[in-house]
Amino acid sequence: MMKGSAGTDRLNLYLGTWEVKRRILDRFNRSLLTFEGQAFVTPVQFEEHGDTRSDQATLRSSRTYRLDEAVDNLVVLFPNLSEFIRIGDGAAQRVAHHCGDDLYRGRLFFRSPDSWAEMWQVRGPRKNYLSLAHYRRI
Repeated sequence: MMKGSAGTDRLNLYLGTWEVKRRILDRFNRSLLTFEGQAFVTPVQFEEHGDTRSDQATLRSSRTYRLDEAVDNLVVLFPNLSEFIRIGDGAAQRVAHHCGDDLYRGRLFFRSPDSWAEMWQVRGPRKNYLSLAHYRRI
């Protein structure tokens, strides 16, 4: 790990606990889902827990990523340590990830050390949704 890199600088700004609100417009199923919960950012992990609601049900949801520093960015890894995305030091960034036949195209917006947002457009043979999440420091 390289200390003082853009990844380290970005990560240090966002360590802590966050309130998360997400809306997911599922174009494939013509439905709207909402997620409300908390995210926890540590020097090595991003973890999110909360409730996902649809018209039919409320489900407990979670996701976890490992965080690793690189020379010019922060590397976000899946739990199996395969790479998901890389985050640099720009206030607005575009990211992409191919997962089999699915393409995840994201936009990250770092507004301040107390607020950030992410938008994902996901398309594939059985997926077509838009997700917008807002994170606010607790």
